[in-house]
Amino acid sequence: MHSLLNQFKSIVAIPIAWGDMDAAQHVNNIMYLRYGETSRIAYMQSVGLGFDLSKTGVILAEINCKYKMPLTFPDTIWVGTRALLDSFDDYSFWTEQIVVSQKKQRVSAVIQAKLVGYDFSNLKKSAYTKRDKENIFAFENPEKRKV
Repeated sequence: MHSLLNQFKSIVAIPIAWGDMDAAQHVNNIMYLRYGETSRIAYMQSVGLGFDLSKTGVILAEINCKYKMPLTFPDTIWVGTRALLDSFDDYSFWTEQIVVSQKKQRVSAVIQAKLVGYDFSNLKKSAYTKRDKENIFAFENPEKRKV
């Protein structure tokens, strides 16, 4: 694993498929958002935020992707995800993700995504529980378990 990922506790490896590329012969920009989604889902599962549509969960409210270097097939990427702990409010927090090319050993993109707590039954935003916040903080900083 690359040292660029040292500050990320949740990391997934994703092989780049031939079909991820576009006519410009590099990975299409929308694929980076999909790679980020795959990594965010793994992160949420790691911290116990589920996807039971009869309960509360998480939805994506905003996303930004800064492209730094094009990816091409063949390659495998690492996508690291972490919560930006100082961004928490009652209803939302931001994540940061980096996409690292294994072949080139460089950051290909930086993604920031705002995740909002959501009540799927009542179709409205929902405050994160104290337990949810404690789980995220404990995952990010095991030595500091308090919110």
